[in-house]
Amino acid sequence: MTMATKQEHQSATADKEEKSSLSSGIEILNRLKAEPFNQQTNHSLEHHPYVKAAENGTLTLQQRQAFAKEQYYIQSSDAISFAALAGHVGFVLTTTLSNVAVPELPQKEKEKLNDHDEEDVGVDLFQFLLGGEIYAAPLLLKYAESVHLDEEALMAHRFKTSAKAQAYPSYWARLALSNNRAAGAAACAVNFPAWGEMCDRLYKAILGKDHYGYNDKNSRDGDNVENEGLAFIKFFATPIERLDEMAAKIIEEEGAKYEDLVEHVRLLQEYEVMFWDAIFED
Repeated sequence: MTMATKQEHQSATADKEEKSSLSSGIEILNRLKAEPFNQQTNHSLEHHPYVKAAENGTLTLQQRQAFAKEQYYIQSSDAISFAALAGHVGFVLTTTLSNVAVPELPQKEKEKLNDHDEEDVGVDLFQFLLGGEIYAAPLLLKYAESVHLDEEALMAHRFKTSAKAQAYPSYWARLALSNNRAAGAAACAVNFPAWGEMCDRLYKAILGKDHYGYNDKNSRDGDNVENEGLAFIKFFATPIERLDEMAAKIIEEEGAKYEDLVEHVRLLQEYEVMFWDAIFED
């Protein structure tokens, strides 16, 4: 075997092993998605009274404000958690999230990405999610304005947040504290589509009812003309490309098994439902 042929063989073997690893991670995610608890979560969200009220036009201003108030603190907490899981040390918010720049990925995590082929998933999932939270922060303020809340009003809600609504970000903080990247990645792959579907339905429902105040000449075509007041919800309604691949990569890197992940995913799915319960009951 010539040196060139040997190198080609080694490269092909590495590619095959990488695909096999990713496939194994995907298999774990597919098993988690098929779990009865996930089916129950999807059923609960599909029939949730919050989005049902939005769709039939009975969602109150107070309930729409509750979404903004709770999300304001969820976003800040999740950004800190995602930063920690991305390898950032000492990422703290000395100002509001809307004034924060996305920090550069730590060198150690960059080196991990450089170890993979260009065709592989070339971004760290948690760095990507951190960037998303920071990008969406000013969009949330626009939504808050549309329901008659300024940032001062959101900040005043600090001592009135709902324990049920804040259970979700609190568990993310727990995962970040233990640096459980695999559980976090699995939770993202299972939970984010559920969150995204709720946002998609909420966006379409609110935009489609004149009395909510968004269906005007500046937003007559919701799919083509951005409405600033609903940009936050629309942003999270958009599916994340290659989410499963990014999550599977981390699961494989961490050497995690299905049994290591299932309870974390189950709890976060339950906390997702609790968030919607909380803002409907407000």
